[in-house]
Amino acid sequence: MKTVAKYVYNAVFLIPVIIEAVVLMIINLAVFAVTYPFDTRRKVIHALSYYWGLHYLWINPLWKIEYTCDANIDPKKSYVIVSNHQSMFDICLMYKIPLVFKWVSKKEVFRMPFVGWLLILHGDILINRGTTQSAKEMLKKAGKWIGKRCSISIFPEGTRSADGKIHDFREGAFMIAKLNRLPVLPVIIEGTRNILQPGKKLFGGRATAKLHVLPEITAETVASLKTKDLSDMLHRIMLEEHRRMVPERYSENSEPK
Repeated sequence: MKTVAKYVYNAVFLIPVIIEAVVLMIINLAVFAVTYPFDTRRKVIHALSYYWGLHYLWINPLWKIEYTCDANIDPKKSYVIVSNHQSMFDICLMYKIPLVFKWVSKKEVFRMPFVGWLLILHGDILINRGTTQSAKEMLKKAGKWIGKRCSISIFPEGTRSADGKIHDFREGAFMIAKLNRLPVLPVIIEGTRNILQPGKKLFGGRATAKLHVLPEITAETVASLKTKDLSDMLHRIMLEEHRRMVPERYSENSEPK
């Protein structure tokens, strides 16, 4: 996409999005005020987040979604959902998963206008990376939401991948799974970096955002493994699947796309 056309395209898309974000934030605040006393899971706010996040992908004719597969999800269960991380748009795409879940997110995200405010209304879990006390608080808050039949969603890489490959996992997600005896639901994301790359301010053109849900790692398997072994197993499974989806990304001469 040529430079001038890219700026025009971004302006046409961004201006209504910003105006709409103000309206949606007001709606979310009003709904939160009404539902807070009885909606202990914040299910209604989650439903609004589903619309808010995904409709950005719906309204842009250059962007498509490929989603597989609900067959690997039991809506009666709570999970620790783990996914690779390519773009800020991963957050939007993950709302395709038909579960009420809470994000574990670094504190910097909570400072972002609209996005951060929505995470607070949603009840998502802040973590200050690198501090033991914050990790303990994260585990405590995750347990509270799991007790209310919510799932927990986390990017175990800890940050967006600069080259689109899957990198090493941190162990926090797997500690949550073991402490709460939950199955782990692995999810592969591909294509969102073509919408918005890490460090970039302009949206890309044509893109297909893919969300691929793999079979769960059962609670029994989670309980039988050490945290590090569980983390390594999930990393291996997800890396193999991602290599299958985009083998060119992992070739010796590959360039970030």
